[in-house]
Amino acid sequence: MTRGARFGVIVGSILVLWSFGASASAQGQGDGLYGRWDRGLTLSFGAGGGATWLDRKADPSVIGEARFLVADTAGVVLSGRWGPDSRQHLFLGVDLRPLFPALFFLYKQTWNEFADLLLQSIFLEIGPAFLLDGHGSVGLGVGFGFAIPLYRPLTTVRGLWLRIATRHVNVDPSYRNTQPTLDRTQWTLYATFVVRLGFKSKLSRWEPPRYRHR
Repeated sequence: MTRGARFGVIVGSILVLWSFGASASAQGQGDGLYGRWDRGLTLSFGAGGGATWLDRKADPSVIGEARFLVADTAGVVLSGRWGPDSRQHLFLGVDLRPLFPALFFLYKQTWNEFADLLLQSIFLEIGPAFLLDGHGSVGLGVGFGFAIPLYRPLTTVRGLWLRIATRHVNVDPSYRNTQPTLDRTQWTLYATFVVRLGFKSKLSRWEPPRYRHR
């Protein structure tokens, strides 16, 4: 293992261990929503780095992204990736997080805030990826990942998170009678630090009257 890889493992381990002791620790009582109904609209911005694999070689990449979610369940994502050899692409997709509604309505929460938020942050994304290569190349991007809550004040600023994810982009012209081109099919593994902003909504009015506080 190279010195840079060892350093990355050490830093990652420290962040994970520290996150267990952060404010997103245990919540013994609550409704399992963790403030989602109070601020049902979330806008997040993230930046970080990763690696894109080209013919079994890792190309360092820089990642920037913005996500807009409703009740942390579904929304849209706009993400850009830049790399010296893997070049650049712009991804525009749908962000889906099915575990939150599934676990909430089935009453399957752990009631530990860190564990619940980690599980409920697991997401899938799909959408077009636009290669900024001057040729108008467009492919299919598919990704998945999760986020670790590092700090979570229940205010407009919804906290600092560490998102770990991967995305596959395929812009190979498979409809042609040619051999696949390796640099047209890429996997990117990345980590971003994410700042989330929560905005008030009227989601609580969707609840049946029997659940409202009078």
